[in-house]
Amino acid sequence: MKQGLQGMVVALGLALLLPSQVLAGYEITQSQTGMHGAATSTIYISKNKYAIVQPESRMSINFATQRIMITNEDQKTFWEGTEDEYLRTVQEVQDASMARMKEMLQKLPESQRKEIMAIHGIDTAKPVIHVTVKRTGKTEMIAGYRTEHYIVDNNGQPFEELWLAKGLNIGTEISPERLQAFLAKLKKATMGGSTEGGIGLSRAYLNLTKQGYPLKQVIERTMMTVSANSVKKSAVPDAEFSVPAGYARVKSLKTFLASRANSMNMKMQ
Repeated sequence: MKQGLQGMVVALGLALLLPSQVLAGYEITQSQTGMHGAATSTIYISKNKYAIVQPESRMSINFATQRIMITNEDQKTFWEGTEDEYLRTVQEVQDASMARMKEMLQKLPESQRKEIMAIHGIDTAKPVIHVTVKRTGKTEMIAGYRTEHYIVDNNGQPFEELWLAKGLNIGTEISPERLQAFLAKLKKATMGGSTEGGIGLSRAYLNLTKQGYPLKQVIERTMMTVSANSVKKSAVPDAEFSVPAGYARVKSLKTFLASRANSMNMKMQ
């Protein structure tokens, strides 16, 4: 579940929208590489809605209604409910999983235990968040946009590099602060005891993401790189945010998440 959700990631205000007749929308294709291998995804942004489509799933968030829809593409099933219910349940599932992992780790030698905890970003103490942001002055053209390079540190240690496109104004479709707040809370829920969600909700990080859209990110701990391949400004069909035809509804989110995790584990074997 963690791998599928990392490429996504509750309320910090309502979206700032223009009248619907002038809304166009964005389609952003991106590639992800890291310790879990390579993957591709497509992001759709339009009319206060955000969707990320991956081979194994589709997640759609409607910020006007505060509802989420997520699919299991292998089993042609979906779950739909509120943001709060989704984040709360994901946190409960992840906390239970983390508790089991920590119990297993206690049986290992200390050196091996610390190594595994470092790889998975598991903090035994309460995370300390002190974020600083530095603009390096470097620029790079990514997917047709000029981006500026920033380095984000937490407690003096490297956390993330971002290439921000200040000319890509998604604020005409959705509030960047609202989107970043949701993705940070999603990351915090899915990554258990790590500090990453807290960093994403810090004032310094939120102020940075107000300035533009990140077209490239490099996460130091997980050695994960996410980079945009293309950005298209065009009308986004409502179908990109809707349940595909013929999919069966799963009422229990915990049941849905367990089934989805099993599907992903089978693919990795």
